[in-house]
Amino acid sequence: MKTVTDLRPPPAGASIRLLCFHHAGGAASSFAAWRDGLGPGVTVVPVQLPGRGRLVREPRFRDFDRLLDRLDEQLDPLLDEPYAVYGHSLGGMIAHELTRRRLATDRRAPELLMVGACPPPHLPRSAVAPDASDAELVSWIRDLDGMPDRVLRHPEWLRRSVALLRDDLRLAHSRPHRAVVPLAVPVRVLTSARDPLLTPAQAREWARHTTYDVQVHTMPGGHFFHREFPEVTLRVISRLLRHCEYQASGLSNQASP
Repeated sequence: MKTVTDLRPPPAGASIRLLCFHHAGGAASSFAAWRDGLGPGVTVVPVQLPGRGRLVREPRFRDFDRLLDRLDEQLDPLLDEPYAVYGHSLGGMIAHELTRRRLATDRRAPELLMVGACPPPHLPRSAVAPDASDAELVSWIRDLDGMPDRVLRHPEWLRRSVALLRDDLRLAHSRPHRAVVPLAVPVRVLTSARDPLLTPAQAREWARHTTYDVQVHTMPGGHFFHREFPEVTLRVISRLLRHCEYQASGLSNQASP
């Protein structure tokens, strides 16, 4: 079984790891530019869900808790030092659930939980149903500007993209409904005024899921603002991580002889 990460040696002087979880129908490649964009202080760890990219031959998960079991097992060895997490849309669900699981089992939690374009888990699911027709799925994802025109021009690419999206939607809809338990981790929410899946008012409801403060950062663009405006997104992420880096550096210096 292949691993879900391609962990490169951390840059010299790196003080914090950033785990990145991609959106439904997407892949870890959506964070490829983040390694350079966030600078040497951050070790970016894009997490690849099975069934795409270099894990294309691995069966895709359709059960949320089974996926969490695998991620928890494979990522745990990386999380004994300061780290933060960012998840976009479906990836935000995964980032939150992984954080919840680690806190419930008295393991190291992230310094910061960042979610983008992801409604808080207590709200009704707003995504299209996974049993929608292929045409309905294509229309839905196109309305979100999530389907490149070049895919639409190639029937085989389109078929594969729709199948991947459908399985990821099944995964999202299999997430169990749990009681709201505020987590002892600061939460930062990145949203867009043009995202039909997350209004600014809904974004602020993430406050119910943390004992710390919540900050909501409104981005330009739509649901996939991290692809439309990567430089703006990286500036916000970098600013949010800066405090974590300082904290991690301070802890490291205190531990040195």
